[in-house]
Amino acid sequence: MGASFLVPDDFRAFMRKVVAYLESPSAEKFLDAEDALPDETGYGGRIDGVDTFQFTYFTGDAKHKWQIVLREAVLRDVALGVVIEVPGECFDLVEEPSARPPTQAAGEPLLVWGEYGDDALHVKVQAELLTALDGLHTTAAYQPRMLRMWSAADDQVIAVVHGDECALYVVASADGYATACGDPARKDSLEVVDHDGRPLTVPGMDLIPWAHALNALLRFAQRGDLGPEIKVEGRIPSALLMHGDFDRKDALAARAKPPKRLDRSSLPRLLTPPVPTPVIASPGFAGEPIEEPTAPHELVEVPESSASEPMAMKVEELSAWARRLIDVLFTRDLIELETAKLDEISYQLGGLLQAHATEAEHSIDTAEWLANEIGAVRGVGKLFATAGDLQIALRRSRNN
Repeated sequence: MGASFLVPDDFRAFMRKVVAYLESPSAEKFLDAEDALPDETGYGGRIDGVDTFQFTYFTGDAKHKWQIVLREAVLRDVALGVVIEVPGECFDLVEEPSARPPTQAAGEPLLVWGEYGDDALHVKVQAELLTALDGLHTTAAYQPRMLRMWSAADDQVIAVVHGDECALYVVASADGYATACGDPARKDSLEVVDHDGRPLTVPGMDLIPWAHALNALLRFAQRGDLGPEIKVEGRIPSALLMHGDFDRKDALAARAKPPKRLDRSSLPRLLTPPVPTPVIASPGFAGEPIEEPTAPHELVEVPESSASEPMAMKVEELSAWARRLIDVLFTRDLIELETAKLDEISYQLGGLLQAHATEAEHSIDTAEWLANEIGAVRGVGKLFATAGDLQIALRRSRNN
């Protein structure tokens, strides 16, 4: 119900970040989505295309969430500290048992381990889920990996796997959220990046043996609970609370259609990563030079005074970004190269990034156009990336 929201310090800090983003010199800003403006305390976005924003804020004790609607002028006053109280609506996060039977199927279980369409599996056969989980456990031997899984009844669990340990966080279920309990005496922690590129700290006390976690995940896929052998507490890291607001339908709408067969997913590639092999450019038909597919995109040197602007990068910075983008696409088998001269490819690609990357990150049409242009760059044999794939690759490669 409606109530008065007394602005806490962390929400005010969130609003300062929003104002800084609104005042940044970038011409294209991504604002019009409910989670366009993410933060460790919650998320938000513009809802009327003009100057009204809605934010979801999770309290520090993870027991409640607030929905707050602010006009831009009020938002700025909150950031400045002029306004200390605004209208809001409070919701309990500790749910009462749902009327929905846990076994009522809403669809096939879904396992997701990355941001691309094939980083997922619609679970048709339980044996394939076991194989997939075992494979993902192998890929997490040296670096933590985050998994998200929806049960047949749309319950959701997040797993962070590292070596032979795993943390389990139930973010949506008939019985509310929960965290699997490990050794409470542990004081260590590990860091992982979620599928949206946000960091997450996992306390060592949340880690349990992988063998137990595997059994719990297999049970969760069908029944929506972790089973009696897993001790749980009714808490969850606040950074994960927002995942409970986005069900399987939302997750599927934001990605390419996941495969229903494990061999068509990205897991085989993860288990046998490709080794880059330099390919020497060959002459065209009858020894003639290969025709230039497209005119080179020249980089424009940026003056020092504008180097702080988001897209005002120097030539070497753009080339480095282009090289990182190529690496991301190559490791995903989304690009084939005809030449080993990556410096030349990076130089041409840098020009495209300078002119169109920011717009492409927020416009699917521009991303599709940019994908065609990248595929035509001299030295690029073929680009398999969809517009959505390219948007993700641009965001992942923008910074080191």
